[in-house]
Amino acid sequence: MDNIPLSPVVASSAKSSAASVLTPEGRKAESSSASRLLILQSMVPLATNLVSSQLEALSNRLADQLFKLSDQAVRPEEAKLSLEAHQLIKRNSTTFYRLVAGQINAALTKEVSVFNTRKRVKKDQQYLDNTAQTYEEMEGKILLRNASHALEVLNAEPLVMLNTLIGRILYRMPIDVSQNPFRPEIFVKAVHQAWMELDPNPASHLLILRLLQPAVFLQLNPILDEINQELMARGIRPDGDDASDASTGSATYLPVQKFFSLDPYLQDKLKRVFSGQIELPYTDPDHGLSSLAMVSDTLTNQLDHDAEEDHADKATIDQQFFEDLREMQVRYAQQEISTTQLKSRLHKVLHSPSAQKLSLLERNTIELLARIFDYIFADQSLGNDVKNMIAQLQIPIVRVALSDRDFFFRESHPARTLLDILGNSGMLMDSESSGSDPLLGVIGDVIERVQSEFDEHIDLFSDVVSDLESYLKEEESKAQAAISQPVQTALSEEKMRVAREFAEHDVAIRVETGEVAGFLEVFLEEQWIRILTIAHSVKEEKPHALENALKTMDDLIWSLKPKNSPDERKELIAKLPAMLTLLNAWLNAIRWDEPDRVLFFSKLAERHAAMARAPLELSPRRQLEIAVNIAQRASNRRLERFVHGKNTQEEDEANKEVAALERGMWLAFNEDAEQVTRYKLAWISPKRSSFIFASRQGDQAFSISLADLEAKYRAGAVSTILANSLVDRALSFALKDLAV
Repeated sequence: MDNIPLSPVVASSAKSSAASVLTPEGRKAESSSASRLLILQSMVPLATNLVSSQLEALSNRLADQLFKLSDQAVRPEEAKLSLEAHQLIKRNSTTFYRLVAGQINAALTKEVSVFNTRKRVKKDQQYLDNTAQTYEEMEGKILLRNASHALEVLNAEPLVMLNTLIGRILYRMPIDVSQNPFRPEIFVKAVHQAWMELDPNPASHLLILRLLQPAVFLQLNPILDEINQELMARGIRPDGDDASDASTGSATYLPVQKFFSLDPYLQDKLKRVFSGQIELPYTDPDHGLSSLAMVSDTLTNQLDHDAEEDHADKATIDQQFFEDLREMQVRYAQQEISTTQLKSRLHKVLHSPSAQKLSLLERNTIELLARIFDYIFADQSLGNDVKNMIAQLQIPIVRVALSDRDFFFRESHPARTLLDILGNSGMLMDSESSGSDPLLGVIGDVIERVQSEFDEHIDLFSDVVSDLESYLKEEESKAQAAISQPVQTALSEEKMRVAREFAEHDVAIRVETGEVAGFLEVFLEEQWIRILTIAHSVKEEKPHALENALKTMDDLIWSLKPKNSPDERKELIAKLPAMLTLLNAWLNAIRWDEPDRVLFFSKLAERHAAMARAPLELSPRRQLEIAVNIAQRASNRRLERFVHGKNTQEEDEANKEVAALERGMWLAFNEDAEQVTRYKLAWISPKRSSFIFASRQGDQAFSISLADLEAKYRAGAVSTILANSLVDRALSFALKDLAV
């Protein structure tokens, strides 16, 4: 994306970006980041070894190119120079290997050591500067730029991945290629420096640099791929799900993102705004004049008197406007804003004298930002404390957007990311306690640092975002530690619930056959289910316990079925003592000592005695009556199960809301009409029957069952907080009324 053509402004020296805004807890996270940087340092020997494995092939390709050039060169001096270089590398290949490996190791070590303080540089300034005084020096820089750029294009995919992984190491958005310590430029410079050590003849230095093209140079793709794989193997993930988080199951510090982006229609509007096809109308908040009317009147009044000034150099106009912005930034930083006066200051910026001579694109940029901040200040989900702090960012954000239009088009832009983090953090602060919330103090430090240090280096926003993310991740770790005990309790409870479901199923499939006596059916559903629940809960440790409980139940059911032959009656008499012993042992285990136990065994003995006295031969009529009775009971049982299953399958909006919940999402609990408390869904049980919620700082946590949570949704006592990007929502608002 091309930047808005503003002239560069002389920057005042900024304070060191290493200055920390963190609390003591945040400094621990910073230390953790430093330890993770050691992972990156360990990639240097890996890269050096991979380069070493290619040095023989590189030397041969370079020697072949030098020989071809000596044979094809038109000028005799060039042919002679190429042949001498060919002979030199052939005679000293081992020395060349050693020099290249040493230069690459030294260069990468230096780059990694200063990585966290290295600033992004503009593409055109990455290789060219004003220090080159001779034609040869300038040509060398151009050749270096061309060779590096060609390698960047060829290895774009692994480079982008590595940018993302390195950004993850220090908890920030993907870094720029110019910050990547393993960028192609470093390898090209190292190989060229090795050649300059091998051959002191300056005439050959540019010659070699011309030949360092992708077909001749080191194959960087496998080197970058190997570094990426090694970083991911050590727990750095491009999607942010680091292994350090996976062990505790922690989600990101922000609520789960519901993917939200401008629809194509709004994207087209945004492109038209910055192509100059649309002029955003703006209004003076005090006088209500539209931009077109006011600018027209101003230009008419000044046309005759300020002709020379109207044709002033664009750089002078831009510089004056940026000076005015700088003064506004200092002035606004010293002012207190009352919540009743909270509105965008950028409307007034557009009416400053220096702003009236800005280009259409620059005026559109400021007006669009004014609308974005208007939306933020009207957002009911944000507390006034956070809004007041965001208000202090208006002038710095204007300066960022005027010099880097990617702010509007790139979701990972550091200044845009800062606004989104502040928006999400503001949504999660309880209004009652936000004044004492330590996060508010950290945000205040971030805002103060941006106001005092920001001049023109956008990397300052990357630094403060990294600091803020580190603090939030520290909070996340505390919250995860706070729920460890509730999680264990919930797991035990769910294990017993699942065990009871299995037990109920075991009893139900036997009862629904219709062959179980009425009093035995009651016994199984009230007492034996308790026994089977215990047996299922320990089946992994004691599988024989479940087998024993099921067999005892089956033997008991069998013992009450009609025995129509002498052999069956003999078998019953033989089994009864052992069966009754096991039956009593299990009932003792669940401590069923109520009078009902005596009554149950009395009925059981009566039935067994009656079966022993019953005639062996039953009349056909009696057999038919028994069969019909059994079939009727079986049919009734199956119908009851079907109706129960049908009722439990019916879904409403509450079921769907709870089913859509994922760990890491935030919910607002309305304790009463005036108080809303926000909790993070920190854990979901494997069967989704239990949910654990925790406050942002982890000082409060509670468990709730599936049924209770669904009931709260039905009653309107809880709602899901959708954490869309604040800037995305504000952009949609700012562009929605524009005619295309």
